[in-house]
Amino acid sequence: MAPKLSYYAVVWVALIGCHLTLWQLPDAFCQETADASDITAQIRDYKAQLAADGTQTEIRLKLAKVYLQIEAYAEAVDAYQQVIAIAEANGVPRSTTTTPDAGVPAAYYGLGLAYTGLEKFEDAITAYQQAIAYTPDSAYIHAALGSAYASTHRYTEALDAYKVAVALNSSDEMIHHQLGSVYSKRGAHTAAIRHQLQAIALAPQFAAAHYQLGLLYAQEKRWTDAINAYHTAYQNDPALVESLYNLAQAYLRTGDTAAAREQMALFEKRKAVLTPLHELRGALQRTQGAAERSQLLGNIGRYYLKNGDYEKAVSEYQKALGMDPESVAAYNGIGIAYTMLEKYKDAVAAQQKALELQPDFAKAHAGLGLAYLRQHKTELALTHYLQAVALEPQFLEAHQKIAIILLNQERYTEATDAYLTIISLKPDDAEAYHNLGLCYAHQAREGDDTSISAENLTGSALVALEKAVDLSVSVVRDVASPIQPPFLTETYYLIGELQASQGDFGAAEKAYLSSGLPKAYHALAQLSAKVASRDKADPKRGLETARRYAQEAIGLDPNVASYYNTLALIEFRRGDYRQAEQAIRKALALEPENPNYQQGLKQISGKLAAE
Repeated sequence: MAPKLSYYAVVWVALIGCHLTLWQLPDAFCQETADASDITAQIRDYKAQLAADGTQTEIRLKLAKVYLQIEAYAEAVDAYQQVIAIAEANGVPRSTTTTPDAGVPAAYYGLGLAYTGLEKFEDAITAYQQAIAYTPDSAYIHAALGSAYASTHRYTEALDAYKVAVALNSSDEMIHHQLGSVYSKRGAHTAAIRHQLQAIALAPQFAAAHYQLGLLYAQEKRWTDAINAYHTAYQNDPALVESLYNLAQAYLRTGDTAAAREQMALFEKRKAVLTPLHELRGALQRTQGAAERSQLLGNIGRYYLKNGDYEKAVSEYQKALGMDPESVAAYNGIGIAYTMLEKYKDAVAAQQKALELQPDFAKAHAGLGLAYLRQHKTELALTHYLQAVALEPQFLEAHQKIAIILLNQERYTEATDAYLTIISLKPDDAEAYHNLGLCYAHQAREGDDTSISAENLTGSALVALEKAVDLSVSVVRDVASPIQPPFLTETYYLIGELQASQGDFGAAEKAYLSSGLPKAYHALAQLSAKVASRDKADPKRGLETARRYAQEAIGLDPNVASYYNTLALIEFRRGDYRQAEQAIRKALALEPENPNYQQGLKQISGKLAAE
């Protein structure tokens, strides 16, 4: 069985993005890399040019490089072999230090990288050796050769190749890092540490070098140094979860079991997140068919999209499109990623391309809806979301977007229907019940639906809001580390408002207290003062309760003038005009031009003057 593609070999293949100072290869290999959005067009253009004239070596090299960029290694091998075959047909020998065709060394080097991607390391070694025969002074070809040797555990040959590479270019961090790794395999820890430190000196945020340094320090039982190295590695690359595992082991060796448990728990958590990505990468490595690879690359793109890494999502979706330019799922995915990156023109173009390929693709309409919604083009967004649900009636996310747009537009009757649809699709959606209750409450307040009485609408609102509470509480109860839904405090507040409007003081008070919002305590203060005015036997007790609630509201949010005004009114009714004056002056300090507060101060001042 061929050895697994090592991390370092993967790095070399991934570093195909070409810079003259990096690769020291002919221009035929090092053309400018076009924008990712041009990859499909590039491939199509290069193929068209080659169909017209298949002898264009430079064009075929460009096509091969694009194949490397999208991890189409089999296609890259074929393209590079054709370049070499054309050169040989024109009389270029297989090895010479003087080549009449500058594309040949680039072709052999690219061929080696492509074979590396396919894990055909012996073929890669042969190709790199051919490239070196043409360009013996290229540090990076020697380094790539060293990586191929290391992948087959031929560490003596790998060390020789890397020594040549570092002699040719001592200012490249990757060469020092890989050389250090080979020294480590040979047990030469001092040399290994020296080269990892040189890599870090050249690139202080080079996570892999810090990680390797941590391993080396651990082997020497330098636990403090190892811990620092692992920490730095993970900080610079959170995908390097092995740092956390080794960090836990290092803490354990120092006797810090609490820190060890903490890092191991974090390792397990991060590993669980990254395992699906590693599985997809493994499947991609084992798969050669273009259509299957396109689908896997699209799945990798979706992983990054789901986890909010939008730049990486774009890159993977572009690779998928390079493999299969008619993948509607890839166009849809890249459109969403562009939307999240606020590249709205590209996002719309990608979704439109998906619809061009598949006019009934509901997700593309939803993608357009999202792009327009984030640009505040609400009517366009609504149009496309409605088209999405017309094509796919069970499309929950599109229904949710339609509902929130209608709610924000205060189209409460239509929003009610939208939320009823959402609930039919997802009966345990607590937030949908909350918003449904909000829609009913607005209709009851504004009399939007003349066919239903305000009393019935209020009753429907209470039923929906109480259902939202029940669902939310059951979820919180069943979860080990409960987090209260962010809308729940507002749900309780709305229930309190509706219960108060129905004259049920006890139920309203319970709901307001469950809310805990400053405005809920303010509402309680006003409600308590109102109830106190009806209490002929002992109004002072009710006013004291009202006063306490008003002070609670102010304590939670001291920057709301109306809270001070309510306190001033309560103190006025209690006969404490000094406290009333202090409260109304604070209200005026926040809203100096409010005529009601100005009039209140005059009334209070009059009472004080009369005392």
